[in-house]
Amino acid sequence: MASQKPIIVLIHGAFLSPLHYRKIIEPLRSQGYIVLSPPMATTGIDDSVAGKTYVDDVKRLLDCLLPYLDEGREAVVVGHSQGGIAASALTEGQTIEDRKAKGLKGGIKSVIYLTALAIPMKGASLLSILGGAPAAETQKPEEAPPNNLWAEQGPFYVLTESALSSMNSDFPISEEDHKEVTRSLMHQSKASLEAPIQFCAADVTVPKTYIVCTEDKSLPAPLQEQLAHATGCDIVRLPVTHFPFFESGDSSKKVVDAIVDAAGK
Repeated sequence: MASQKPIIVLIHGAFLSPLHYRKIIEPLRSQGYIVLSPPMATTGIDDSVAGKTYVDDVKRLLDCLLPYLDEGREAVVVGHSQGGIAASALTEGQTIEDRKAKGLKGGIKSVIYLTALAIPMKGASLLSILGGAPAAETQKPEEAPPNNLWAEQGPFYVLTESALSSMNSDFPISEEDHKEVTRSLMHQSKASLEAPIQFCAADVTVPKTYIVCTEDKSLPAPLQEQLAHATGCDIVRLPVTHFPFFESGDSSKKVVDAIVDAAGK
């Protein structure tokens, strides 16, 4: 008989792909979880992602998830970084209570934000939350750095050399591993960073957990805390960077343990 642990839906962040999350996905699967982590519609290397927004990401996620929910399975949604936007929107009409009211089985039981955009208000976007520049929300305007982490390239945003520099403390990996990661990164639809959000984290009605990564330089811990408090999340703090799945040591295990603990509630 199949395990009745909740389905884990892992939503990757901007410029990334499910491949980058193997250190999280495989340990969860080894503990008996079914993990769904499709590549997002907003992320890729060709024009098929042009104009795509979180709405398109949600459609792709539902294609994967609904067959399980229709069987009566419950799900826990985990959104990393920009994936937090789709994680919130995925719950619209798909919680256990929502589906029960429609005479349907199964449903989403909780959401976990992993240093993610748990956007607290409708009409905001990723760029507006960041003030157009990384960390701007936590600084005075005159202290806000220019946005030097991504640049426009046609219908895409692409990561800059500064973002990909081995000196970036959010990528605490060897030079060899750093080159491999750099080669595997994607382009991101401009629309996905700019689109206003119509279903936000404050609208999510199931229990929410926010994993604050205290060593994060891309989405600083004070901003993570602000988002978590504004959207009614329980908070778990881990001493890891924005990309714990790239770190050596037990950083990924800490994240996996936190997900398992939240999923079991």
